[in-house]
Parts: sequence; structure tokens; C-alpha cells
Amino acid sequence: MKRPLRPASATPPLPALNHKRNPGMRSEHLFGADQTLHILHVTPHEIIALKPAGLASELPRDPAADSFVRRLAAQGFSGLRLVHRLDAPSCGLMLVARSAEAAAHYSQEIAARRWHKWYVAQVALPSPRAQQLVGPHKAYLKVDGASARVVRSGGKPSFLDVALATPVPGVPDESHVLVQLQTGRFHQIRVMLAHRGAPLSGDIRYGGPDGRPLYLEHAILSVRMFMSHEWRVWLAPSHPDRVPWASALSDAVDAQAAALAVPPVSGQSGQQPDETIL
Repeated sequence: MKRPLRPASATPPLPALNHKRNPGMRSEHLFGADQTLHILHVTPHEIIALKPAGLASELPRDPAADSFVRRLAAQGFSGLRLVHRLDAPSCGLMLVARSAEAAAHYSQEIAARRWHKWYVAQVALPSPRAQQLVGPHKAYLKVDGASARVVRSGGKPSFLDVALATPVPGVPDESHVLVQLQTGRFHQIRVMLAHRGAPLSGDIRYGGPDGRPLYLEHAILSVRMFMSHEWRVWLAPSHPDRVPWASALSDAVDAQAAALAVPPVSGQSGQQPDETIL
């Protein structure tokens, strides 16, 4: 299946590339060895780029430290304002506003439940058991320091849907799950799946087995753009942090991106009120 919704990169070809994490990836989809970020879309109002796994979205207490925002600034972009974040271990699509007006627009869109966010996570369950996760999930989450936990009362209502579970090619005891994130709570996907007995592989903070890198990718993002108010869908291209997917998962991700190309009716997105930190 072709991927007509994937925007072309707005940056020149990347320089010398690091193939160590996944030597089978095509070179044009890899991050540069000089830490250049892969930009998918850029205007005077916003940037959409891929965040590598292991990189903080922003480190406001230490602006000189390496982060997604600092690398964008090093690539010549200014006026950067985060309207959402990904956990440091996560990878995938991020939208960064480039003006106060654009930031206000995207923050309002998030509050109005108009953003659509789909993730792929690798869980420490074989496929037959992971299939039991398919469906809607609700929990109340409370943040304790650097972690979150499920509580019976006093937490924030949190919602997600598991749309599909597929085997991980070559890893029979683990599965990929396709998740629509309805609310953007702190560590939400990680803690809610762990609570259901499906911790992410490598996520030792929430009981996942050690020995593999944690894999959680923001693979699809659909937003209404600032200024044009045009609906756009971004599908993350291949990159070195992505592990191989089963064909059923690839087809499902393509199909969901195609479905999101049809703009939702205003106020009928089905999303729950969101936060700005994922």
C-alpha cells in the first residue's frame, strides 16, 4: 500500500548517518550522526519533526543540555514553544510552535479535543494474550515524583483505546499494540498497559523486563493547522528507533492515517480533554 499522506521532508539530505542501532534501515530515513533532526514540515508558524528515543523533549532547568528543542535551535529555528511533549524513551512525531499565536492555537486545539494521536508500543506479552487488550481502557492516574500510578480515587481520568495487537517479527514472546491516546497524561500508555499486565518491554520503571530498548512511537498525528485551518495528517517515516512491524500492523497504521484524512466534525472528535505532556 502506498503512503500518500506522508509529507516530503522539508530539509536538505541529511549528512553522514549512524547505522549502528538498525543497520537495515534506508539511509534517507535515519537521523544524522551529527544529531540533525529529521524535519517533516516547516513553516514560519510550526515545525513537525521526529524525536529520537532517549532524547528529552526539553530541559528548561538546563537549557544548555541536549534536548529536542535545543537541537532544533541548533538547526537554525527560533521562537520555539512546546505545546506537547513525548517521554524521553519515546520516539516519533512532535509538533513545535514557532510563535505565541501558533502556540495558543495548538493549545486550544488540544483543549478542544481535536488532535488525534496514535502510538505503537511493544509489550512483554505474546500475541494471543495481547489480543485481550483490544478495546477501550479507563483509569485514574496520579503522579508521584518521576512516576505515575493507577489509583482508585484522587487521580485524573485517563482514556486510551487499543485497536490492534500483532506479533513482533522474530520475538515470539512480545507483541505490538496500536494505541489511540485519548488523554495525554504523564506516562499514560506505559502505566495503563502495565496495570493491565502488559508492561512495555524494557520499561523497568513499570515492571517491564530488562534487556531490550523500550519502544513507544508516536506514529500518526492529525491536527488542524494554524493560519490555514487545514486538516493535515502526518505518518512517521522509517527511522532507526523503529523495530520491524508485522504487515498487519503496517496496513492498520496506513488505513488509520487514510481515515484521518477526512476532517472530523467540529466538536465531535471523540477525544477526552487533553494535557500537554505525554
